[in-house]
Amino acid sequence: MEMTIDSLSNQELELYNYTGSLKGTIDQMEEQLQERGIYDKYKNIHKIYLDLFFNTENEETKLEILKRLIFLNWYAQVEPGCYKGIQDLDHTVVFESYSILNEYLIDNKIDKEFTWMLSYYSSWNFAILPFSENNLNALTRFVKEVHTAVLSCPKKQLPKGSMDNRGQMGIYWISCSVEITE
Repeated sequence: MEMTIDSLSNQELELYNYTGSLKGTIDQMEEQLQERGIYDKYKNIHKIYLDLFFNTENEETKLEILKRLIFLNWYAQVEPGCYKGIQDLDHTVVFESYSILNEYLIDNKIDKEFTWMLSYYSSWNFAILPFSENNLNALTRFVKEVHTAVLSCPKKQLPKGSMDNRGQMGIYWISCSVEITE
Protein backbone atom coordinates (compact mmCIF):
# COMPACT_ATOMS: atom_id res chain seq x y z
CA MET A 1 0.00 0.00 0.00
CA GLU A 2 1.39 3.38 -1.02
CA MET A 3 1.64 5.82 1.85
CA THR A 4 0.00 9.17 1.30
CA ILE A 5 -0.63 12.09 3.57
CA ASP A 6 -4.31 11.03 3.76
CA SER A 7 -3.51 7.42 4.61
CA LEU A 8 -1.16 8.59 7.37
CA SER A 9 -3.90 10.86 8.71
CA ASN A 10 -6.27 7.89 8.78
CA GLN A 11 -3.70 5.77 10.61
CA GLU A 12 -3.23 8.55 13.15
CA LEU A 13 -6.99 8.69 13.70
CA GLU A 14 -7.14 4.93 14.32
CA LEU A 15 -4.33 5.12 16.88
CA TYR A 16 -5.90 8.19 18.50
CA ASN A 17 -9.26 6.43 18.81
CA TYR A 18 -7.67 3.32 20.29
CA THR A 19 -5.67 5.38 22.78
CA GLY A 20 -8.78 7.34 23.75
CA SER A 21 -10.67 4.12 24.45
CA LEU A 22 -8.23 2.93 27.11
CA LYS A 23 -9.30 2.77 30.73
CA GLY A 24 -7.36 2.36 33.94
CA THR A 25 -4.44 4.04 35.62
CA ILE A 26 -1.72 5.80 33.69
CA ASP A 27 0.53 2.79 34.24
CA GLN A 28 -2.14 0.39 32.97
CA MET A 29 -2.76 2.50 29.88
CA GLU A 30 1.01 2.75 29.23
CA GLU A 31 1.26 -1.03 29.46
CA GLN A 32 -1.64 -1.53 27.03
CA LEU A 33 -0.09 0.89 24.55
CA GLN A 34 3.26 -0.91 24.78
CA GLU A 35 1.69 -4.35 24.41
CA ARG A 36 -0.33 -3.31 21.34
CA GLY A 37 2.70 -1.64 19.78
CA ILE A 38 0.96 1.73 19.54
CA TYR A 39 4.10 3.70 20.41
CA ASP A 40 6.06 1.84 17.75
CA LYS A 41 3.29 2.38 15.20
CA TYR A 42 3.34 6.11 15.89
CA LYS A 43 7.13 6.20 15.66
CA ASN A 44 6.76 4.54 12.24
CA ILE A 45 4.12 7.05 11.09
CA HIS A 46 6.47 9.86 12.12
CA LYS A 47 9.29 8.34 10.05
CA ILE A 48 7.00 7.76 7.06
CA TYR A 49 5.97 11.43 7.16
CA LEU A 50 9.65 12.36 6.82
CA ASP A 51 10.16 9.86 3.98
CA LEU A 52 7.05 11.21 2.27
CA PHE A 53 8.39 14.75 2.59
CA PHE A 54 11.52 13.78 0.66
CA ASN A 55 9.49 11.89 -1.96
CA THR A 56 6.97 14.65 -2.60
CA GLU A 57 7.47 17.37 -5.17
CA ASN A 58 4.41 19.50 -4.41
CA GLU A 59 5.54 22.37 -2.16
CA GLU A 60 2.13 22.79 -0.52
CA THR A 61 2.07 19.10 0.43
CA LYS A 62 5.64 19.31 1.71
CA LEU A 63 4.67 22.23 3.96
CA GLU A 64 1.69 20.30 5.33
CA ILE A 65 3.88 17.27 6.03
CA LEU A 66 6.40 19.49 7.81
CA LYS A 67 3.62 21.00 9.94
CA ARG A 68 2.60 17.51 11.02
CA LEU A 69 6.17 16.43 11.75
CA ILE A 70 6.82 19.50 13.91
CA PHE A 71 3.51 19.04 15.72
CA LEU A 72 4.36 15.41 16.52
CA ASN A 73 7.85 16.43 17.69
CA TRP A 74 6.31 18.98 20.05
CA TYR A 75 3.35 16.90 21.19
CA ALA A 76 5.55 13.95 22.11
CA GLN A 77 7.41 16.24 24.51
CA VAL A 78 4.53 18.07 26.17
CA GLU A 79 1.80 15.46 26.67
CA PRO A 80 2.00 12.10 28.46
CA GLY A 81 2.20 9.20 26.03
CA CYS A 82 -0.78 7.40 27.54
CA TYR A 83 -3.12 10.19 26.40
CA LYS A 84 -1.94 10.45 22.82
CA GLY A 85 -0.20 7.19 21.89
CA ILE A 86 3.03 9.02 21.04
CA GLN A 87 6.24 8.44 22.96
CA ASP A 88 9.97 8.27 22.33
CA LEU A 89 10.07 9.39 18.71
CA ASP A 90 13.25 8.69 16.77
CA HIS A 91 15.61 11.58 17.60
CA THR A 92 17.16 11.37 14.13
CA VAL A 93 13.76 12.00 12.52
CA VAL A 94 13.01 14.78 15.02
CA PHE A 95 16.32 16.51 14.32
CA GLU A 96 15.98 16.08 10.55
CA SER A 97 12.51 17.65 10.57
CA TYR A 98 13.78 20.56 12.68
CA SER A 99 16.68 20.93 10.22
CA ILE A 100 14.20 21.21 7.37
CA LEU A 101 12.18 23.73 9.36
CA ASN A 102 15.36 25.74 9.97
CA GLU A 103 15.89 25.94 6.19
CA TYR A 104 12.24 26.90 5.66
CA LEU A 105 12.68 29.74 8.16
CA ILE A 106 15.85 30.92 6.40
CA ASP A 107 14.08 30.82 3.02
CA ASN A 108 10.89 32.39 4.43
CA LYS A 109 8.84 29.39 3.26
CA ILE A 110 6.50 29.02 6.23
CA ASP A 111 2.98 30.38 5.91
CA LYS A 112 0.87 32.36 8.38
CA GLU A 113 -0.71 29.21 9.82
CA PHE A 114 2.65 27.56 10.45
CA THR A 115 3.97 30.77 12.01
CA TRP A 116 1.31 30.87 14.72
CA MET A 117 1.59 27.11 15.25
CA LEU A 118 5.35 27.34 15.70
CA SER A 119 4.97 30.39 17.95
CA TYR A 120 2.61 28.38 20.14
CA TYR A 121 4.96 25.38 20.26
CA SER A 122 7.86 27.70 21.08
CA SER A 123 6.22 28.59 24.37
CA TRP A 124 7.42 25.16 25.46
CA ASN A 125 10.97 25.90 24.39
CA PHE A 126 12.23 22.77 26.17
CA ALA A 127 10.59 20.78 23.39
CA ILE A 128 12.57 22.45 20.60
CA LEU A 129 15.75 24.07 21.93
CA PRO A 130 17.55 20.83 22.85
CA PHE A 131 17.47 19.98 19.14
CA SER A 132 18.11 23.43 17.72
CA GLU A 133 20.60 25.23 19.98
CA ASN A 134 24.13 25.32 18.61
CA ASN A 135 22.94 23.67 15.38
CA LEU A 136 19.93 25.36 13.84
CA ASN A 137 20.34 29.10 14.23
CA ALA A 138 17.19 30.33 12.50
CA LEU A 139 14.95 27.97 14.48
CA THR A 140 16.70 28.78 17.75
CA ARG A 141 16.29 32.51 17.08
CA PHE A 142 12.59 32.05 16.24
CA VAL A 143 11.94 30.09 19.45
CA LYS A 144 13.84 32.53 21.66
CA GLU A 145 12.09 35.57 20.16
CA VAL A 146 8.59 34.28 20.95
CA HIS A 147 6.93 36.10 23.82
CA THR A 148 6.24 33.04 26.00
CA ALA A 149 3.89 34.83 28.40
CA VAL A 150 1.20 34.73 25.74
CA LEU A 151 0.09 31.46 24.15
CA SER A 152 -1.80 32.60 21.14
CA CYS A 153 -3.66 30.79 18.46
CA PRO A 154 -6.44 32.19 16.28
CA LYS A 155 -9.54 31.35 18.33
CA LYS A 156 -12.62 30.87 16.12
CA GLN A 157 -10.96 32.48 13.10
CA LEU A 158 -10.34 29.59 10.73
CA PRO A 159 -13.10 28.24 8.49
CA LYS A 160 -14.89 25.17 9.84
CA GLY A 161 -13.19 22.08 8.44
CA SER A 162 -9.73 23.70 8.19
CA MET A 163 -8.28 21.12 10.54
CA ASP A 164 -10.18 18.08 9.23
CA ASN A 165 -8.13 15.09 8.06
CA ARG A 166 -4.89 16.46 9.45
CA GLY A 167 -4.04 13.71 11.93
CA GLN A 168 -3.60 14.42 15.61
CA MET A 169 -2.45 17.91 14.71
CA GLY A 170 -5.92 18.71 13.40
CA ILE A 171 -7.63 17.07 16.37
CA TYR A 172 -5.47 19.08 18.75
CA TRP A 173 -6.13 22.41 17.06
CA ILE A 174 -9.87 21.76 16.85
CA SER A 175 -9.79 21.19 20.62
CA CYS A 176 -8.15 24.62 20.96
CA SER A 177 -11.16 26.18 19.18
CA VAL A 178 -9.28 27.60 16.19
CA GLU A 179 -12.22 26.95 13.85
CA ILE A 180 -15.44 28.86 13.56
CA THR A 181 -18.09 26.60 15.09
CA GLU A 182 -21.20 28.11 13.54
